[in-house]
Amino acid sequence: MVEPEGALRHGPAPLIGVLAAAGACWGALVLAVTASGQHETSTGTTFSAAVGGCYLVAGVIAAYRRPDVPVVRIGLLMVLIGIAWFAEDVQISIDPAVHTVGLLMRSASSAFLVHLLLAYPDGALRAGLERALVRTCYVMVFGLVPASTLWLDTLTPNLLLVWDLPDWTVTRVVDGVQFVLGIAVTAVLVRRWVTASRPARRVLAPVFAVGLFGTGASVLDALFGTGLSRHHEVLVGLTRASTLALPLAFLSGVWRVRLGRTSVANLLARLPGSPPERLRDLLAEALGDPSLRVGYHRPEHGDYVDADGRPVELDRAVTPVDRAGRRVAVLVHDPALQDDHHVLSAVASAAALELDNQRLAAEVRAQLAEVKASRARIVAAGDDERRRVERDLHDGAQQRLVTAALTLRLARQRSGGVAELDDLLRRSADSLEEALAELRELARGIHPSVLTDLGLIPALRALAARSPQPVDLVETDLPALPDLVAATAYYVAAESVTNALKHASASRVRIEVGVRDGSLRLAVVDDGTGGADPSLGTGLTGLRDRVSAVEGSLTVRDGAPGTTVTALLPLERP
Repeated sequence: MVEPEGALRHGPAPLIGVLAAAGACWGALVLAVTASGQHETSTGTTFSAAVGGCYLVAGVIAAYRRPDVPVVRIGLLMVLIGIAWFAEDVQISIDPAVHTVGLLMRSASSAFLVHLLLAYPDGALRAGLERALVRTCYVMVFGLVPASTLWLDTLTPNLLLVWDLPDWTVTRVVDGVQFVLGIAVTAVLVRRWVTASRPARRVLAPVFAVGLFGTGASVLDALFGTGLSRHHEVLVGLTRASTLALPLAFLSGVWRVRLGRTSVANLLARLPGSPPERLRDLLAEALGDPSLRVGYHRPEHGDYVDADGRPVELDRAVTPVDRAGRRVAVLVHDPALQDDHHVLSAVASAAALELDNQRLAAEVRAQLAEVKASRARIVAAGDDERRRVERDLHDGAQQRLVTAALTLRLARQRSGGVAELDDLLRRSADSLEEALAELRELARGIHPSVLTDLGLIPALRALAARSPQPVDLVETDLPALPDLVAATAYYVAAESVTNALKHASASRVRIEVGVRDGSLRLAVVDDGTGGADPSLGTGLTGLRDRVSAVEGSLTVRDGAPGTTVTALLPLERP
């Protein structure tokens, strides 16, 4: 039965302490019993005590220092490795019975060690391959290795020996399995490192470096054979060194939290008065997560926005920042940082005041962004309505007027030569043609169909062709334009040309259109008398409002002679 998390938080630490104390007594007993059996190929008493003791102490420190579930599981594995390490030394005894028992446990720590490497730092195995590797290691250590004792002849009599096979037969089988498992474990660790984020690597680095070093030495030893030789002594020494360093590497990760608090405190001293972008950078530096995002809370909306007022997606690990019982902000960060929850808490507490000060500014920016978006939607809705009215005029009233004009002309042809009636029909047809022309011009002014059907450049060409004065069009190839940008550019050109001809008595106008630095640039230059002033409430004021609705800018340079109206319209909304 699985224990509830609350029990795991408070119960295991004392139990792990008791288990470690029992392990220390067990280790002392093993070292005392096997002291007389120490020889040049076995580990020394001091080294064995140091390794086993380090694992026991590290496990207890981890369980008490950080009693959260993942670290408690890791601490338990550390203690089990220490106990199993002492159990491996039982085989050194010169007493046949004790020696035989020791042969059954001669690789006991290997399975727990592999389990520790693959479960670090979460305390859980993530993938099916990892679980399969750990199970295989346990089967080898507590199944294959004890079974091989039946055929293993040793210097001290093996009481379970039933069949004396050559030494290489048994050792080669065990070495082969050990080699395959070592390669698989190394591959998993390398893959995890390659795919890990920067904060995750910071947590994994000490343990993985030592683990990969020890695993590599073990693989080479198995590859070259574990018989007595110079390379075997060197590789065994490297493996033992990594075994001794592994609990120290784990402890460095545990104590790094305390050291991290000091560095965070020093760093956060620079927070007061920092602008929003600098605040985010300081927090990201303190946590070692360049991808960190800060979301400011908007209570009335129940959502979060960044310093620019844009919505923040809570799509990763989230740490809330509260002040005086009130939610101020959230930190959206790499999930690996949750292993450093003490550092996260320190950062959140220290930054709460500054984040609260900047929250209101973020809310104002969000409201401004909403106003801009609303204004753009209103302009877009107005353009849609213009297109609808233009279509209705073209397909409805205009077609009916054309039909009426044709009917009058047909009636004139059949008037029978009555002069008075013929003149009346002629004048009626001419008036209808004038009304139809005015209606077409009105429809083009509301929204030119060529702009919708063919795009901005053809619409500007049509605008130039209808002008009573020469209008030159200087154009370049344009990408596909958003409808709102194309319509805004057209109306800027149309209004500017009309103003130049109607109010400035221009004799020539030039329209320039192209793309510059991600924005559509449209300029209308005339040689008129000038006098354009948007502050007087003319049509230029409406153009400026329309351009602002798409996050663009409109400038008017009034010269003598001539006026230049320039619009910059971003092709992508910021």
